[in-house]
Amino acid sequence: MSRIKLVYFDFNFWRIDILRLSLAYAGIDYEFERIPREDWTKFKNKHPFGQLPIMYYEDNVFCHTHSLAIFCASRSNLYSSDEKKQIVINQVIDWANEITYRIAHSIREKNLEKSKKLRKIFIEKDFYTWFGYLDEFFKKNSSNSFFIGKLSIADITAWRVIRWFLSGNLEQIDTKFIQRFDGLKDFYEKFSSNEKIKNLQEFKEIMNQI
Repeated sequence: MSRIKLVYFDFNFWRIDILRLSLAYAGIDYEFERIPREDWTKFKNKHPFGQLPIMYYEDNVFCHTHSLAIFCASRSNLYSSDEKKQIVINQVIDWANEITYRIAHSIREKNLEKSKKLRKIFIEKDFYTWFGYLDEFFKKNSSNSFFIGKLSIADITAWRVIRWFLSGNLEQIDTKFIQRFDGLKDFYEKFSSNEKIKNLQEFKEIMNQI
């Protein structure tokens, strides 16, 4: 069986972390390469869609977070053969992409004052709204503290994005926001205390660095 190689920037972020956590949880060996952001421009045009993360597998190069997440989850028994449960999983990954897109404007803005204004707009318009959507979605679909009744890539994705917003690295974001969402609060705490997950090196990196 070919070995999987993942490539991302030299910092932790949910887009790469959900892939690594999925493979590690299943005990699947993989290679991971970090690329300094300043070096990415040298390689950008040589890779599909000019984006990271990318995955090398069987002499092919693949990209796009959602596609790679489903691949890694399928290999790790963290997806589902049930069509309805697949939809639930895919919606959670889409939610992660959507809320990332909505905050990205304030992250990419280099002018400090403009960035603060954009962040304020995000908080007022999108932040609590989109976490509210996820909270209700979790309550409606979950059982046994998981989105589809057992651990899946949906749980890993939701946990990792929540962790990002709790990190304190996003200015103006209230790091106690999770208290507003009792479903997600309970989910986050139970996921974080899962013994198998806690012992993964990938999990420890996330908790220590972000």
